[in-house]
Amino acid sequence: MRFVAPGLYQLDRLRISNAYLLEGPGGDRWLVDCAHRLERWRLLAELRRSGLRPSDLSGVLLTHRHSDHAGNARYLQERFGVPIAAHRADAEILAGRQSRPRLHRRAGTRIAGAFAVLENRWPARHLEVDRVLEDGDTLGGLDVYWMPGHTPGSVFYRHGPTGALFSGDTIVTAIPPLTIREGLSLPYSSYTDDMALALTSLAGFHARGVPYEHLLPGHGPPLVGGARGTVLAFLEEEQVVPADEEKGP
Repeated sequence: MRFVAPGLYQLDRLRISNAYLLEGPGGDRWLVDCAHRLERWRLLAELRRSGLRPSDLSGVLLTHRHSDHAGNARYLQERFGVPIAAHRADAEILAGRQSRPRLHRRAGTRIAGAFAVLENRWPARHLEVDRVLEDGDTLGGLDVYWMPGHTPGSVFYRHGPTGALFSGDTIVTAIPPLTIREGLSLPYSSYTDDMALALTSLAGFHARGVPYEHLLPGHGPPLVGGARGTVLAFLEEEQVVPADEEKGP
């Protein structure tokens, strides 16, 4: 695991998407996202290398419902009794009570179109989450910010003690669709249910002046130190926020 900040680690052997381990002061251990099912062995191996069994986890907090982030949630829940938390909007889709928006290639590449087809055919599903989250909730020392757009129930999690912001796929530090090349990127249109809403969510979040120091995205390396200013400069370039948006703190 890669150290990010005190009590925060990236499971750095995962290749498809990121997952993070948060250690709480009371001995709690939370995963933020839990990888694609194809990387289950990598996820379990990373935990073993850290001296953890899956049953030691206090829970998994999902940034959103896509299979590269929630693909092992049902397995961890059923096999090891790990509680799963997700925003209500995505929880309803995961449980099958709400229809699942289908992804489309849109302006993306053929590779993006292929990935969209895979997500449509083999999504994370048949999962009843244990903790339904709403905007403003706190769980595992993380504050929940509802960020609809990429999916209906996408969220940011903010860890106050370290100033870390877990951003899922609403803003990432690698260029889709393959996320091999590093660089800040907005949510990718082929994988996003409502791009306009996703951008509105990003603008609204930053207009609130919520401070953060580190950005821990769903794809790409963590942005450690000065993350809010860097992200705001990028959002200004992309005309998501006005150029006079305050950059502090």
